Amino acid sequence: MASDDAKKAKKAKKEKKEKKEKKEKKETSARARESSERGRDARETKDGDEASKKRRGGGGEETDGKKAKHAGESDEGEVKKSYPTPGTFPTSKTKVYCGNLSWNVDENALRDAFADCGEIVGVNWFEEKATGKFLGAGVVEFATAEGAAACVAASGRQVLGRETPTRFWEQRGNTAEERAAAKAAAKGASADVKPMGPKPAGCYTLFMGNLNFQIDDDAIWKFFMDNAGVEPSTVRWLTNKDTGEFRGVGFADFADDESLDKAAKCNGMSCMGRPIRLDWQAPSNRAG
Repeated sequence: MASDDAKKAKKAKKEKKEKKEKKEKKETSARARESSERGRDARETKDGDEASKKRRGGGGEETDGKKAKHAGESDEGEVKKSYPTPGTFPTSKTKVYCGNLSWNVDENALRDAFADCGEIVGVNWFEEKATGKFLGAGVVEFATAEGAAACVAASGRQVLGRETPTRFWEQRGNTAEERAAAKAAAKGASADVKPMGPKPAGCYTLFMGNLNFQIDDDAIWKFFMDNAGVEPSTVRWLTNKDTGEFRGVGFADFADDESLDKAAKCNGMSCMGRPIRLDWQAPSNRAG
């Protein structure tokens, strides 16, 4: 019996030693893998940084003791950039914004109204993304730049009994250059404030233009509360129907005439660094 107990103790001791050795071996292997992965991550990070520098035009090895010049770089090493004049944005030569449109308007009505200007090849109607509700405006595309210019010159023409303001369509906020121009404008570029037109009967909505592309519901609510002591009952932002991109304009509904009139006095005030453009939005008389 004593011999059997000694054998069992010896066997147990051996198994314990083997388990300990396996554990130590496993830990050593894990530490080696971790060290290898850290080294690989460091190499990848370094390679990624070098690639990023090259994309930004700041990397690459020096040749003959001089840094290689990149496209658009001057002799002094400064990159020349061509931005639009602060407060202005690229405009389409053939597309014209038409506002204050009747809720019953269609392409044929616009073609008839501007027949003397030139051929209209298409219209992009402004609609709420969620509901598809027409918002009383659209972008009209002419076949020629001359046709678009004639339409802009005819701003205020009656279309289905309503005075229709027109202007070349500004394509804002979609490129780095346009965003840079908006930023520069926000730092102090002055802009002429267009006076609001006559208030339509039954109006309870303000059109909001020249908006900062980072604006949201909270920001516009705060703007009206801080400057007019009123808040909108509803805010709707205008987006591109196809891409969902914000167009820099929106609509704010107010509960009563008094609130609406107070809010309208904010026309031209600075909203997130840009002078907000307000105007009356005629009520919808379209069924549904």
